[in-house]
Formats: sequence, structure tokens, C-alpha cells
Amino acid sequence: MPSLRFASAVAVSICVCFCSMPASSTPPQPIAILTQASGARLAESEASPGLSVYEGERLQTDAGGRASLRFGDSSLTLLGNSDATLMHIAAGVHVDLSSGTLRFSAAEAQVVEVHADEAMIRSQNGQSTDATLTMVQPRVPQIDARRGSLNFTYHQEFRLLPAGQIYRIYLDSPDGPETETSPGAQIAGGGSKVTYYIVGAGAAGAIVWATYYAIHSRNAPISPAIP
Repeated sequence: MPSLRFASAVAVSICVCFCSMPASSTPPQPIAILTQASGARLAESEASPGLSVYEGERLQTDAGGRASLRFGDSSLTLLGNSDATLMHIAAGVHVDLSSGTLRFSAAEAQVVEVHADEAMIRSQNGQSTDATLTMVQPRVPQIDARRGSLNFTYHQEFRLLPAGQIYRIYLDSPDGPETETSPGAQIAGGGSKVTYYIVGAGAAGAIVWATYYAIHSRNAPISPAIP
């Protein structure tokens, strides 16, 4: 009997030990890798090339700083005075841009979406994209769509921004400040919540933009103002 009790005690002890051990879990995978970092901080620590960027980590740059990241065949670059947080999404990455400038290059099979002041800018899947988003001031994003069209969403409003133009967008300001409209700027479109400007586009480019929407958009096209 004593030997049986001893064996039972040993068995219970082993069981308790195994039960108290934490369950094994898959280690978190990095979203991206830093390829360049100067005057930059990752999760409040100094950033340097080669560091991994994980879900929810914050990346910041100083006035003259710069930070570049790569995920798959796509890349992101934060310029000076920028503040962003990265999250993983299906087939790509989501960036919460609080301030500054973000340039992104998305491969055809990957997606980059940027959230800034409640607006969402997203590359189109199946289309290579090269674009830059700058927060000119609070609630005024400027988008340079160099290659690949972009989806722009703000609350219930959706627009497709064709490639080859620079758009300055005023959120919740149907009549963007006149001081911001240079003689060469074209009013590309407007709505109840958002006013769009094509910055520096010629009259022909603005007409093409309006014609595009007449064919492809459910929204009634708004003719650009041509000086």
C-alpha cells in the first residue's frame, strides 16, 4: 500500500507540473523589416536597419528623419516629422498615419491601406501602385497617385482617384480655403463632406478626370472649374 500511495503521489505531481506549464504558442511574425532608418524611433527606441516591425508597433521620425520598410515585394517610407502605426491585413499592411508623409509602393499581389483622419486610402489589388500621402494640415491630406489608381473612402463617401494626379482633399469642408487654391489648381470635384482639388493639373487633365467619373462613378459628376 505505501508503494501504491507513493506512485499515486508521483503521478499527481507530474500531472500538476504539466498542467501548470504554459501552452506553447506560435511566436509572433514580423509585419515588415526596416531597410533604412535615420532619426527614427520604433516603439520608443532608436530604430536601425534590420529590425523587425511587429503588429501595433509605432514608428516615428524626427524633422530630418527617414525610415523605410519592406514587406514582401512592397515597401513603405516615412519622411520627416511622421508618426505611424502598422497592422497586418490580408495580403498586405494597414498603416495608421497620425502625421507627416508616407510613400508606399505596393506590388500587384499586395495591398497597402492608409488610415488618416478617418479617411482611408487603399491600393487596388492586382495593380502595382506607387503613391505618397502627406498630411498637409489636420483633415487635409494630399495624395500623389504616381502609378496605380487609389480607392478613397471617407465615412459613406467613396471615390476612385485615377493615377497621374496630385489630389488635395478637404475633409468636412465643401469649400476648401481659397488661399490654398493656386491659379494652376483645378477643382476636381466636391460633395457634402469632402472637396477635392487636383493640384497643378492642366485644364485637359481636369476634363479627363470629370469624364472618367461620368462613365465609371455612380455619383453625379461635378465639372471642374477651369480658369
